[in-house]
Order: sequence, then structure tokens, then C-alpha cells
Amino acid sequence: MDKVLQKYNNDLKARPMAEMLSDPGRFDSFSCRLGGLLMDYSRVHIDEAAKTALLERVHTRGVLKARDRLFAGDAVNLTEKRPALHMLLRGNCVEQAQRPKDAERALQSVKDMLDVAGALHEGRLSGERPAAVTDIIHIGIGGSLLGTQLIHEALGSRAGSVPRLHFLGSVDAHAREALLPSLDPRTTIMVAASKSFTTGDTLLHARHVRDWLAQSLDDAEVARRLFAVTGADQKAVAFGIPAENVFYLPDWVGGRYSLWSAVSLSAAASMGPKAFKGLLAGAADMDRHFLEAEPADNMPILMGLIGVWHRNVCGFGSWAVFPYDSRLRLLHSHLQQVIMESNGKAVTTDGSPCDHATSPVVFGESGTEAQHSVFQALHQGTDVVPVNFVGVIRPSHGDTEAHSELLANMLAQATALACGRSSSETLEQMKSDGVSGAEDLLPHRVFHGNRPSEVLMLDELTPENLGRLLALYEHKVFVESALWDINAFDQWGVELGKQLAPEVQSGLAGEAVDLPGLSGLLGYIRARS
Repeated sequence: MDKVLQKYNNDLKARPMAEMLSDPGRFDSFSCRLGGLLMDYSRVHIDEAAKTALLERVHTRGVLKARDRLFAGDAVNLTEKRPALHMLLRGNCVEQAQRPKDAERALQSVKDMLDVAGALHEGRLSGERPAAVTDIIHIGIGGSLLGTQLIHEALGSRAGSVPRLHFLGSVDAHAREALLPSLDPRTTIMVAASKSFTTGDTLLHARHVRDWLAQSLDDAEVARRLFAVTGADQKAVAFGIPAENVFYLPDWVGGRYSLWSAVSLSAAASMGPKAFKGLLAGAADMDRHFLEAEPADNMPILMGLIGVWHRNVCGFGSWAVFPYDSRLRLLHSHLQQVIMESNGKAVTTDGSPCDHATSPVVFGESGTEAQHSVFQALHQGTDVVPVNFVGVIRPSHGDTEAHSELLANMLAQATALACGRSSSETLEQMKSDGVSGAEDLLPHRVFHGNRPSEVLMLDELTPENLGRLLALYEHKVFVESALWDINAFDQWGVELGKQLAPEVQSGLAGEAVDLPGLSGLLGYIRARS
């Protein structure tokens, strides 16, 4: 990012991270907490001087002013001329005078959604004619599905309880065709989430599910079992969804930030309205922290600075997240969209080309599965990949032996990445183990270390703590966007391929297509269809 930070990085390369971690005060100096969430960044390869220099960039790059504009409801989404106020759905962080005209409608929609979710959580449809609900089919794509599915798996009902949730995203019909025969239309409802209510993947699935219901139920009963979350309520009504079953999604809530909205009707039905309110409360706690805490103790600011340090100063092109809790196995999928769709930009806010790298490539897996798939490259590969480990101190089960082993593995991986194992230590270990030809094998067995990670620890996986964690990542992304001077709230990069798809579909049907490089492949596919 600049020569001063680069000099700090060059100097720090001569200081092994293992040496820095031997300082007994390092944990206290390089960690912070909010409620039941701890952020330990002591394994990031920075010292106090580098940290101070990074914090200076908060002021020189206008991060605090950008944050204040975000919460003031300014049109921070410049290309679409709208604010980004998903935070409003989870607390009172935005002053009344600065709220959009439709703010009350959006807030009321969340309240109405929670009323419906309360009945569904009890396995029923409310109204004059109560009816059983055992299954919910949630249809959406991207942000209309990923966040909702994540919080359902993290906090929702366990196996065997109702309602059971089923998610349909990709236009690929295999999942839908396998699902519908296993369900009873008399006890199933559908929730279609699409802000525009024109999303091809979502509407295709929704039509098929609606028609499937209609094969067994009369029109009135089908209508009772159709719900939508959208900003285009008239289109949903025209589709056949009763107006009272349509929940409003405003345009100032981006898809990847919409899990806090009525989009999460299905998850709220699974976890219950009280738990969903706890999720919102935890996120609101992080909002207040982001607004009020000093930069040196501000989790989102620190995490955003670390992200920019790794991406622009160290030159690391990837970033990985590994939750050591199976309930969070979809965290990396959600964060892939939040990070890469937000900050995968190549121009600054005024349209000029960026002279610096922006979003890293994001990937992840749940631990300990990741240790047997990607960790070889993380420890000994040619690329250094910064890592976030996410752990939970107190699990929801009673197997203390298994949980202790799980946490031990996570902390051991963080330590191994940071400290490595030197040539002399490796050689001594191999000789102690009686390994023959130890000297020849030595280059293959050394761990160089100095590979950074942050450890996020939740006291428990409660709705409040998950809300804090997810809001932390959202604000981290915004801090990075402010440092890079890019718009984190549009996503034009998803459009071109979708716009070309109809012409390609015509080509698959045998029509002439004026797109370069496809004629041979289309012919090959048609010949075998």
C-alpha cells in the first residue's frame, strides 16, 4: 500500500513469528473481545510499530468518515445511488431522521415475518384454518439463500424436529427432482426469496414447486402455502402468492446482507423467533462497537487493516476460513460472497483503475476435514495464505473428549503455521524417531512457519455470538473497501454472464449464435443431447 508499511514488512521478515509469540504480553496486546466473541490476532506477523502505522491509515484514508457516511444513510452505493442500511434491520444505529422513507415498512416486514415464523416453528400455519407444516422449501440463490442456510444450520432445529428445511438454489433440477417425491404437499410450504422477483433460477424452481402443490391441493390451499420475500410485491402476487404472504425487501439491503431481513423466514421458523431476535441483537452489538470503539480496540477496523496488510503489503492473494464446529460448515460459502462480491472490484469510486490489489480469493472448509485436504499447501506450499480459525469453547453436546481434541487440533494448526519447525528441530526429531536417511529427507520435512492466522473464539454458538461474528465480517469488508476506495455494495460483475445465457440457450436449441468460440462446443453438446 505504501513504502512505510512495506519497510515494516521487510524488517519483520527477519523476526520469526515464534520469537514474537514468546513475549508473554503479546496475547493481551494483540487481542480484543466483545461479549462472547474473542479476536486473537497475535499470530499476524506485525509488531507494535507496524500496528501503529496501520492504525494511522484509518485516519489518512478516511475510514472513520466512510463509516459515519454508511451509518448516516448516505448513498455509499454510488453506482446504484442508494444507501446500504442492512444494519437498520438489527438495531437503532441509524437515526430516525436519516432513515429511508420505506424504513418503517421494512422493519414492519421483519416483525410480520417473525409472527409467521412463530407459528411455523410450532409446525403449523396460522389463520382461521390452522394446518400442519412439516417441511419448508426455501428457494433463492446467492444472498437469498447462503446466509439463511448458514444460520439455519448453526442455530436451527436438530434432526427429527419440525419444520424441516430444504434449500433449492442452483437452477440444476437434480436436487428438486429428488426432493419433491419425499415430501407431502399437504404439510409443505414454499418460500421464494428474490428482490426483483425476476431471478431465473428462483422462479424456475418456484413454478415447479407451485405446480407440484397444485397436483394435490385446491387453488386456495396452494395459495396459503406460498410465501415470498421481495421488493417487487406485485410480481409475487401475479405469480399467485397472496399479498399477505409477501414480505418486503427494500433495495437498500443488498442480497449478501439480507439474512437479517425477512429473507430468513425459513431459518427463523427453524430456530424460533426468540433466537432470531438474539441474532439481530448480537449483530447490533457489533454495529455499536464498530461505531463507538477506538480504532486500536475496534474489531472490524483491526480485521480490515490486517486484511489490507496481507493483501497489499505482504502480497498474499488468497484468504481462508476454517470453522472448527460442524454447525458452521457453511461459513466459508457465505463469506465467499460477502467478501468477493463486495470487494472484487478493479476501479475506485471515481471510476479510475485501482493501482492496488483488492479482494483475495476466499476458500475454506470445516476442521478437521480441512487438515486432510488443503493444509498441506498451507504449511509447505509456495503461497502463503492468511487463515481465520473459528472455534467454540463450549459445545452443545456432552462429549468433552471429542471437543477437547477438536480445539486442540485447531490451536495446534495455528501454532504450526506460525512457528513451523526448523531444520535442526526436524533433524533431531527424525533421528529420535529412528528415521533412516534423515539428512536426505530433511528438505521434505521442514516447516518454515511465519504463516499468519487469526483465531476467533465464541464462548458458545449462541444467536447473539453468531450475530456478532457475521456482522464483524461484514464491517471488516467495509473497512477494506474504504482503505481501497472502492464500492463494496454493487456487483455488476455478476451480470454479463447472465445476459449472455439466453443467447447461449438459443444456441443449445439449434439457433445461430453470434458468440465467439462456442459453435464447436454447442454442436458437440447438441449432437449428444
